[in-house]
Amino acid sequence: MDYLFLFILSVNMISGILLLPYPVNILLLAISSRKWKDPQIQEYYEDSELPSVTVQLPVFNESRVIQQTLSNISRVLYPPEKLHIQILDDSTDQTSAIIDEEVSSLQKQGFNFEIIRRNSREGYKAGALANGLRHGVSEFVAIFDADFIVNPHFLERCIHYFKNNDRIGAVQTRWAHSNLHYSLFTRSMSIGLDGHFLVEKIGRKKRNAFITFNGTGGIWRRSAIEESGGWSSTTLAEDLDLAYRTQMNGYEIIYLRDVTNLQEIPPTVRCWIIQQSRWAKGFSQNFRKNFVSFWNNSQGKSRIQGTIHFTQYFVPIFIIINTSTSSLLLYFPQFEGEMFFIFGILFSIAAIFGVLAYLFAILRAKRPITNIILIPLFLFWGAGLIVRMGLGALNGLWRKGGEFVKTPKFGLSDNYKSKSISIRKKIPLDKIFIAEIVYIGIIWLGIMKALELGVSYLSQVVFYLFLLFSMINLVISEILHAISTHK
Repeated sequence: MDYLFLFILSVNMISGILLLPYPVNILLLAISSRKWKDPQIQEYYEDSELPSVTVQLPVFNESRVIQQTLSNISRVLYPPEKLHIQILDDSTDQTSAIIDEEVSSLQKQGFNFEIIRRNSREGYKAGALANGLRHGVSEFVAIFDADFIVNPHFLERCIHYFKNNDRIGAVQTRWAHSNLHYSLFTRSMSIGLDGHFLVEKIGRKKRNAFITFNGTGGIWRRSAIEESGGWSSTTLAEDLDLAYRTQMNGYEIIYLRDVTNLQEIPPTVRCWIIQQSRWAKGFSQNFRKNFVSFWNNSQGKSRIQGTIHFTQYFVPIFIIINTSTSSLLLYFPQFEGEMFFIFGILFSIAAIFGVLAYLFAILRAKRPITNIILIPLFLFWGAGLIVRMGLGALNGLWRKGGEFVKTPKFGLSDNYKSKSISIRKKIPLDKIFIAEIVYIGIIWLGIMKALELGVSYLSQVVFYLFLLFSMINLVISEILHAISTHK
């Protein structure tokens, strides 16, 4: 029994230690990202020498949003004779008919649209983008997801960074939100996206670390894509994969905070499950695929930041291990609670660091300071996903590729708050649901024992209750969704 106790205690301590760098680092990035200014354009193209640009729009069953997206792309301010727009349509529903009708109308107005369709979705989004490149595109390729409201000034603000600088591989712009005020949920969950674009991304650039391309809202040098191995479907985060390979190949990715394109925040818990599960698996697959090469082609601060970046979806794994072993330790009579007290202080400090970093994001997004009360809600809804994200990350460690399940989009905006939404595809209760129930049971056992042991374990009880209610909230939503789609 002593050996079992020592083993569980060791696992608990190791997982706790592994957790601490992540909130500390995000505060470090928040501090590093102060006084950020977008890089200055060094030299401008003359109007007569502006390069041709291909806009790639990968589409799969986006009937709710595609018409608006095509209309917005046609408003991009750029010489029409130098703008080529590829619609990479893998749709299997009425989206294709909408595209045909809208593109026919736009072509009559003089716009250069091309519709490219495949016989299968091989490679999913990465496969569609790679296939588009084979159809002959310009030296510069802009990419937008089907839900994006494209900034008309996007190209004229971005293209000049490539002038006489062959080592600029891509320019990434910031995501703003078309449906920020749609609901309390979207306002809360936007904090995570703003944290990425206004804290993490800027902080990494200030520390000369690698950054990711975010899959949309950016423009690439075609030769940088090809020289770095092209788009690959071996991971579900094909954007992270290409971005790191490109930077390891000596190219730079420029980030522009002050150039924004509107995107739709996933408006329901179910949508977040789809998105975050894919990202968790994709990041883990990238760790498996690229980490050794990255470590050999980077140094110093870049290595540290890249390691934390690659492994950020390991955090749910560490939390699950730490909280589960903590619950078990409470039932061993030889366990002394002083260690929990020490770790409680450390985790409290770490939590404060995380809250401060997201406060920076709120302020930089120019949102009211009162929005700080949304941070606990963001953390609450996010905490409910830890089992799915953790198992997704583990899955990505031993399986490459997989089905690219797109995040549903609904064409929502702040001006259309009453629009009803539904996910038509059934997401059944699966094996992960069972794992969530088991984890809830473990947390419940920890709470019961901690209450029995007395007030010294109060911080443990509070933390566990937070996790318990966030998990119960998720499980209830999963059950309700399964029931509603079964009818």
